[in-house]
This record gives sequence, C-alpha cells and structure tokens, in this order.
Amino acid sequence: MIAFVLFLLSFFAVEYGMDILTRGLALVACYLIAAVSLSVLYSSSRGEDIRKLDFAGASGMVRRYGWKVGLSIALGDVLKGFLAALPVYFFARDWLWLVPAVVALGHCYPIWHGWVGGQGVAPATGALYGVDPLLGAITMGSGLGFMGLHRVLKLKPYVRLGSVPFSAIITLLILLVVAYSRYGIAGVSGIGLLIMVMGVRGLQVLRSPPPSEQSKKQ
Repeated sequence: MIAFVLFLLSFFAVEYGMDILTRGLALVACYLIAAVSLSVLYSSSRGEDIRKLDFAGASGMVRRYGWKVGLSIALGDVLKGFLAALPVYFFARDWLWLVPAVVALGHCYPIWHGWVGGQGVAPATGALYGVDPLLGAITMGSGLGFMGLHRVLKLKPYVRLGSVPFSAIITLLILLVVAYSRYGIAGVSGIGLLIMVMGVRGLQVLRSPPPSEQSKKQ
C-alpha cells in the first residue's frame, strides 16, 4: 500500500512539480508516526496483546492495567498526534487541515500493527493542538468535560454509548462550528474528514463484541 501511495506521489511530482511530492510525503510521514500504537507496544512488553484482551487505546489500558498506565498512554497518544503534525506543519503548512483526519486514520488503522488500532480520540486531540492550539484546548476540555458528565450521570443506559464515543461525538460537533468560524470551508472539511474516520471506527467498535469475548469463542 505504501509503495502504491509513493508511486502516485511520484506521478504527481512529475506532472505538477516537486512541491506536490514534498507535501504528499509529509502526509505519509504524518500517517506513519500516528500508526505507532503505544498501547500495543506496552502490552507486548508485558507479553500480551491488548487487542485480544480489550480495545486498543487508553480506555482499554485503564481496564487492563490500571489508571496510571491508561493515563500515561493517553498523554503519550496526545503527544504522538502533536508530533505527527510536525512534518505537515514544516513542509505542507497549507495542508494542515488534513492532519487530524490523517492522524486518526493512522491510529485507528495502523500499518505497523495489522490495521487494528484504537478509536483515535487522544491522538486527534494532539493533532489539533499542532494545527491550532485553540482547537486542541477546546477538544481536550470538551472531551474530558462530557466524558465526566456521562459517567457522573450514568448516561449509558439512555444513550447506548460509552463515555468516550459520547464525548467524542459532541466534541466533534462543537469543533465543526469553531473550525468554520476560524477557517471557513477548509476547517469544516478537515473536521468532516476526521468525523468520517472516527465514525467508521466507532461503528466497528460498537458492532463488535469486546475482544475478551471474541477470544473465548475461539
């Protein structure tokens, strides 16, 4: 797949100039950084695979290894998303609006880990910090606030969503409004692509039994 992407970038470079190749490679680098799953690497160091025990990502790590590990993974994923934005920031700044969606794509469907990753909330937050600190702050504040509200009010029986997808949906809707007010249609397009990536992954998670149940059936 990467070879095919590089072939397309080479074609566009010949057709339209090296600037397109540079920008495309920056997006590829963004994806490859985001595709490093910290939760999978940590669980592997413990002789396990978190994807066979729970869903990959911070929430699954909290359930399996405790809140300290889960919090560390969440902060690491935020930092990963921020670092993944840097190649685009330095080499393709006018394509920054694509970064949150590319980071989410890498985290949710990581090439290094068999295309099975987390749900993308924490790294997308870090990516938004790299694009615009205000968007990152709104994402983190809204996400944590609605996640806490969901748990305090015990909303799962009513909305049929866990705290992470519930807070992510509301936060993304808020981001659409803020992105439009600051960047117009480009900002809306970027958040729209992010919603598509996370929406597809969220539906897959909702429609799948927990990995622990899957392993019991095998």
